[in-house]
Amino acid sequence: MAALVAFGSLAGGALAHAALPIDLEVAVVQAAPLGAMQQWGRVLSEMDLARVRLRAANRGDQPSVTTTGAGPALRLQVVGIVNHKDQLVLPGGVFRQADAAQLKQFLEDLPRQTAEQGIERGIFGLTKPQFAALYHDLSTPVDAPTKGVPLNELAANVTARLGTPVELSAGVADTLNRGQPLTADLQGYSAGTVLAIALRSAGLELAPSGPTLETVALKIVPATRDTDHWPAGWKPEQVGRVIAPAMHQFTTIEISGFTLQQALDGGLAAHMGVPLVFDARVLADRRIDPANIQVKFPRSKTYIRRAVDNILAQARLAGELRVDEAGKPFYWITQFGPDSPRALGTDPPSEGPAAPGRHQP
Repeated sequence: MAALVAFGSLAGGALAHAALPIDLEVAVVQAAPLGAMQQWGRVLSEMDLARVRLRAANRGDQPSVTTTGAGPALRLQVVGIVNHKDQLVLPGGVFRQADAAQLKQFLEDLPRQTAEQGIERGIFGLTKPQFAALYHDLSTPVDAPTKGVPLNELAANVTARLGTPVELSAGVADTLNRGQPLTADLQGYSAGTVLAIALRSAGLELAPSGPTLETVALKIVPATRDTDHWPAGWKPEQVGRVIAPAMHQFTTIEISGFTLQQALDGGLAAHMGVPLVFDARVLADRRIDPANIQVKFPRSKTYIRRAVDNILAQARLAGELRVDEAGKPFYWITQFGPDSPRALGTDPPSEGPAAPGRHQP
């Protein structure tokens, strides 16, 4: 098989657009079907590659990828083999001529995948430097009141102060316009935590969108269990007695004839020393109304947090001490489950995430 077919980005005497920085060399084995080289040449001419060369296979030919340059100047030299079954064997994939769509997608993804080889990614698919930069940006404090502010206005005000681009998925603008105002005053807390809490009330989430080696964006999307989303606060690095000592003070407490909301507003919340923030999404989904649930606590001397946790449990709720991106504590009240996981821990931002993957239960 002495034939050779070569073509590149020249067409009709003019330089044609080549979207993919790939020089592909295909070695066709002698046992390949008659006409395989010409047929594969036609298929590969539709792949928008910088250069394609088909030739007879030599002893020792193996599928491979080598690179030159980096970043925008990255160029891939790819060797593939057409075997006796008329299959194109590439590093990481085997394709038939009928698999043109899959082959095109494979080749389109190859430069990015090659550039990212050896790069460690963690939570949200971000590299450690990307996570650190995003974490720092979302640590920006919210300097205006949040309680009672319309959701669309709050989201616009907070995202406007971020350096990271924030996009809206389809239909989200209408959802924000219909959303309920935040019931907690979180002025002074960081943007990431405030946005996550506020968006949850409308069934929305803040998710890093399409991270590449160069850019990271944020996107407000409908909440699903499958999305890696920015959490409503983080697991503290220090114990509660250190960052929220007031809630561990001992005192005599008795509650009788009050609703959960009344008991909290009547003094327990103030003595906790940190804001108590209800998970509005869980309250709505589970139809839990703190203003209509009677609670009681027998007279005893105990610490404040134990009494609060006890009456929360009577409403099928639980509390968890969390911190915002700047380490400022608050008490998150929810019903833990697939839609409301436990807080995720994080190393110091300069070191990146503590563990890869989705938020752990």
